[in-house]
Amino acid sequence: MQLIGEYPVALDEKGRLRLPTALLRQLPAHAAGSNGEAASYEFVVNRGFEKCLTLYPKPVWDGIAAKLSRLNSFNDRNRAFIRSFHYGAYPLTTDSADRILLQKPLLDYAGIAKEAVLLAVGGKIEIWSPEQYASTAAFDPNEFADLANTVMGGDDEIEL
Repeated sequence: MQLIGEYPVALDEKGRLRLPTALLRQLPAHAAGSNGEAASYEFVVNRGFEKCLTLYPKPVWDGIAAKLSRLNSFNDRNRAFIRSFHYGAYPLTTDSADRILLQKPLLDYAGIAKEAVLLAVGGKIEIWSPEQYASTAAFDPNEFADLANTVMGGDDEIEL
C-alpha cells in the first residue's frame, strides 16, 4: 500500500477529525453492513517516532504486528522496542461521517489541538500539529539533496 498526499484537517471539540475523501479513496474499505450502513475503515493509531501520531490502516498494522511477534522477547532491547511501539496504540474505525476519534493523551503527546496536518507516506498516515509539521517540513533544498544522496546511495542509475 502506497499512500500519498498532504491534507490539512480540523478537529472538533471531542478530538474527532474527518479523513479526506482523496485519502480514503486510496484505502480498502470494509464492506457495507447488511442493514445498509456505510462502508468503514479500520486503523490503529500510535505515537510516531517524532512528535506526531501514526495512523496505520489495519492491514498494514497487522503486517507490522506479525513482524514484531517474531522478535525474541527474551532480548531486553526487543522488549523495550515492542513496548514502546505499542505505547498509546489504539484501534479506530471511521464513523458514518468518515471521522476518527483521537484519544486525548495522544493529542497531548503530538501537541494537536484544533487543527492537524495529515501526511500520507508509504503505508501509513502521520498526524502532525501544524506548527510541528511546518518545523519538520522546513528544510534547505541543499540539505535535501545531500540527504537524497546519502539515502539513495548517490547512484546515477536510481531515478526518482
